[in-house]
Amino acid sequence: MNRTATQYAGIAAESVNGLNQRIRAALADGEAPDLARLKDAYEATASLKLLAQRLTLTATQMQQLVGKWHQEGHLLTEPAIDTDAVVDDFSTAMTDASKVARSLFVALDDATKNLAPIGWQESAPAAAPHKTQS
Repeated sequence: MNRTATQYAGIAAESVNGLNQRIRAALADGEAPDLARLKDAYEATASLKLLAQRLTLTATQMQQLVGKWHQEGHLLTEPAIDTDAVVDDFSTAMTDASKVARSLFVALDDATKNLAPIGWQESAPAAAPHKTQS
């Protein structure tokens, strides 16, 4: 199926919203069988890492696209608005977005690395009694 760029962006936003709802369900009453083990959290975190990595490119490319349209004379504003300044501000914001997405990628990469060595067991063992020194 051919989708438009805006449809893909909407799907990405709704996918993150759906993930948030599944996490809330798991936190509230454990009724999220698709998010019931550590491996599920690891896989979701790894996917978010990839999303953040891809957002860096998306922000850069969107900045380039709007800049191209501006150079070609396709962008119009009211006479009182400085089109160059607005496009420059957009460009700066997208550069910032790319940097933030990169930071998010690094943080999520760290998160997946920290989850990787952790195992899972079905029931938590009883805590050993704390020994006090006499």
